[in-house]
Amino acid sequence: MDLVVDCSRKGVNLGLYASDVCLEFSDPNAKGDELAFLLGKLLSENNFELFQITRVLVTLGPGSFTGIRAGIAFCEGLCFSGKRTLHGISTLKALASCLPDGEEIILHARANLYYVWKNGNESLVKFETPPQTCENLSIIPCAKLIPSIKPSRTQKANYLINPYAKGDFFA
Repeated sequence: MDLVVDCSRKGVNLGLYASDVCLEFSDPNAKGDELAFLLGKLLSENNFELFQITRVLVTLGPGSFTGIRAGIAFCEGLCFSGKRTLHGISTLKALASCLPDGEEIILHARANLYYVWKNGNESLVKFETPPQTCENLSIIPCAKLIPSIKPSRTQKANYLINPYAKGDFFA
């Protein structure tokens, strides 16, 4: 099963995807520090376990700095043991995969500035009148991108090596 995590837009967006499963949780008022609780709730309400997740896709921005940082840190923690692969993707590119080719993706940045994805290019554009944005677009279809994204390096913890022990370390 794949987990998709997006905290770069408003709130928290989680998606679980497998061949026979397509679940989404979205809360525009949730914060990144609630990710573990929200994922646990999504899993338990649908009778799944954390060990069933084998791949994790996280959005890398542009967007809320704090949200991006929380989302990446949470996903790195899930993948730290090496039992899951971690994949990162631009938020705009991920959302563009959810729409027909050629459609623009627009996300609010601040004041009159907006992040725009058009024809495969990302830019920051100023609009005098607010355009329609993709803040509420579903994140689940992005899971289909995971096989095409090279996983980030796998991190493995090894707490068993004592650097002060006698042996090969001190030849």
